[in-house]
Amino acid sequence: MKGFYLYSEKSIHRTIKELFVDFEIHDLSKEDIKKNKITNKNILLVLYESLPIEFSENFFLKNNVAIFFSKQNSINKIQHLNIKILIGHTNINKVKDEITTFFVAKTFSYKNIKIFEEKIVNTKSNSGVFLTPSEKDILLLLFERKKIEKNFLLESVLKLRKDTETKTIESHLTRIRKKLLRINSQIEITSKDNMVFLIT
Repeated sequence: MKGFYLYSEKSIHRTIKELFVDFEIHDLSKEDIKKNKITNKNILLVLYESLPIEFSENFFLKNNVAIFFSKQNSINKIQHLNIKILIGHTNINKVKDEITTFFVAKTFSYKNIKIFEEKIVNTKSNSGVFLTPSEKDILLLLFERKKIEKNFLLESVLKLRKDTETKTIESHLTRIRKKLLRINSQIEITSKDNMVFLIT
């Protein structure tokens, strides 16, 4: 089941839960946010007109955040970040559709990088480059497993036979390494024999 965390300045938790019946919804408090341990989560903030000081830029960089402001607000502090912002919509179905679409397009974070849709971004410098679908799939697998057999990448990601020339995988890895260097990532990818490793 899809899910997200909800922080609201108004007592509308029940309404939100009735609206997003396809989602598992968890309550989020200011104390949770202060602890700065929330990572790689879908989060919906329902605010009146200003952003609480407890919500640091790091919180937004580490999570997939949508904000609904009930009143018009200037949010220069965070407008350069990848955040979905909705202000004073009257059509509740439009709000639901836009938030659902945003949360389904999941963001993935690891160390100092974030992958959202087809882009990889350094969360400290905010520099980014685009990934091909295959490059994204390889990176996400490495985030999860830390080491993978080249044959698995050939068959499962590239949809090629495992006896295909191994330079095919190496060419993909070389392009990924160059992109990680361009955004000054803290992670490295190495390969030895039939294995690929993620090093941090």
